[in-house]
Amino acid sequence: MDYKRRREKVFRAIEERGLDGAIFISPENIFYFTGAPFVKGSVGKILYFDKDGDTSIIVTDLDYQEVVDFVDVDSVKIIKTEFGERPSERLKKIAGKKIGFEEQHVSYSLYDYLRKDLELKPLDGLAEKMREIKDEEELRRMEEAQSITERALEDALQSLVRGMREVEIASEIERRIRVLGAESYAFESIVASGERAVYPHGKPTRKRTEEGESVILDLGSRVEGYCSDMTRTLFVGTPKKVLRDVYDAVAQAQNEALKAAKEGITGKELDGVARSILKEFGYEKYFGHGLGHGVGIEVHEGPSVSPRGENKLTAGNVVTIEPGVYIPGAGGVRIEDMIVITKGGSRNLTNFSKKIIEI
Repeated sequence: MDYKRRREKVFRAIEERGLDGAIFISPENIFYFTGAPFVKGSVGKILYFDKDGDTSIIVTDLDYQEVVDFVDVDSVKIIKTEFGERPSERLKKIAGKKIGFEEQHVSYSLYDYLRKDLELKPLDGLAEKMREIKDEEELRRMEEAQSITERALEDALQSLVRGMREVEIASEIERRIRVLGAESYAFESIVASGERAVYPHGKPTRKRTEEGESVILDLGSRVEGYCSDMTRTLFVGTPKKVLRDVYDAVAQAQNEALKAAKEGITGKELDGVARSILKEFGYEKYFGHGLGHGVGIEVHEGPSVSPRGENKLTAGNVVTIEPGVYIPGAGGVRIEDMIVITKGGSRNLTNFSKKIIEI
């Protein structure tokens, strides 16, 4: 991974904005610039870029050894705090005066503490915008994560039967994701069946699946820090006619969007392709979310493929294409693939079948 090239872009931004330095506290962004491992939701590290070209990670003893083992200490200085000293306290001792910061991630309490001695300037999503363009190594990791997810689901299908609880279905798939080599799940698996399939982010419950129901499975793996994301909708026995009709409409909407996905189209325009197909079938009002989102170190990142997606897609973007229809009282259907935008079109990173599967 070319961490040095990424850091050079930050140094250029510091110079162009007249800053003395910049800080990053998001564990995902620290990983992006240095390779320092992280656990989702973890805090305690501060990455500091100095205008003179020096990069430092301030860590407590809790994370020190792991950071030393994974980060190139010849190009990134590792600063361990004294016992009881907070990283933010050490930052004040080494930072310049005018400092760029992640306005989306810095809490008000930390901002209030730092601004007493530092002049803080928003970085306007600098790291997040950089992360939208994936390089070949990032794509390799994401494709491996996607392959694991697909293999886990394919294998688990042999064990899924009518009457299983949603939590049991999740367990069958998640166990296999781990066994196949994923370091973790990309997110908490979604398993929603029957009338619960109208919840786009429905967590698995103890509800048992019943004949004719749809079962939405939204799954992902994480490999070497990078995520995959895929949704398939299964049916318990023969699907009810209303759900079969919905499935055909959603599949057609997704297919048209996949064909339209290319460099230069905006997220809003691409969303409109799928939304117009569902409108033809009379399902537009049941499609209550955007068509997709970026995927990378986080399962939800830029760019947006939704009515709010004003930016044009560009080569290297990895986004999901996931139309869904959710009809209260009947159930729901969603089909999601993960694609990479290329010069002249796109490439689907998802190979799992979209034929109707009955369990």
